[in-house]
Amino acid sequence: MKTYSYFILSSILLFCVTVQSTAQTKESVKKDSIPFLQGIWIEADVAPVFERALINKNAYRAQGNIQVNLKNKYYPVIEFGYAGADKTASNGIEFSTSGFFGKAGADLSMLKPKPNSTQKNNNFLVGLRLGASRFNYSLYNQTITDNYWGNSETFNLESISSTKLWYEIAAGMRVEVFRNIYMGWTIRNKHLISKTESGQTTPWYIPGYGIGNTSVWGLSYSIGYRIK
Repeated sequence: MKTYSYFILSSILLFCVTVQSTAQTKESVKKDSIPFLQGIWIEADVAPVFERALINKNAYRAQGNIQVNLKNKYYPVIEFGYAGADKTASNGIEFSTSGFFGKAGADLSMLKPKPNSTQKNNNFLVGLRLGASRFNYSLYNQTITDNYWGNSETFNLESISSTKLWYEIAAGMRVEVFRNIYMGWTIRNKHLISKTESGQTTPWYIPGYGIGNTSVWGLSYSIGYRIK
């Protein structure tokens, strides 16, 4: 009888341990059940259309990007495009440039996904980009005056080759407006890494970066499609 009672007690204890172990395993699986790849976005930036019409009629730009969602937390991205500018200054000097550019970086989601699908497909993102552009630019009607003799000479500098590197601090939002259709905006603060060396001319416009030789602000407004 004692042996029988011992067997029953041992069976009950073993059952309890097994149930607890199974529950812990299911909980662990549930926590780790978010697939690594959560989606791939292909997006086009429509902000340049409004920039050219309302802000800077001398510059033009076309830009797109491909971004990957990893575990709803990390968002590696590659951006690429073509940009240029043509401007005549008040002193008659003409500037012209065009070229391709590329950027690579990653964003981090600042929102914890909610159970409902509307919330989990919307994001507030912050991140970094490293940008590069290799381009040619030209300067026309530049004038040099000899202060001693008082003579002036006008000359042109054509197809000057230049490579510029910069980094960007980015923050923005992405919202699902229809099934797999997304819209969003990104604010960027850009800082040049490559500086103009002494004795060299400074390009008025850098494709992918913008105007100026110092830090600049930029805005992207994207429309995209989620393909996975």
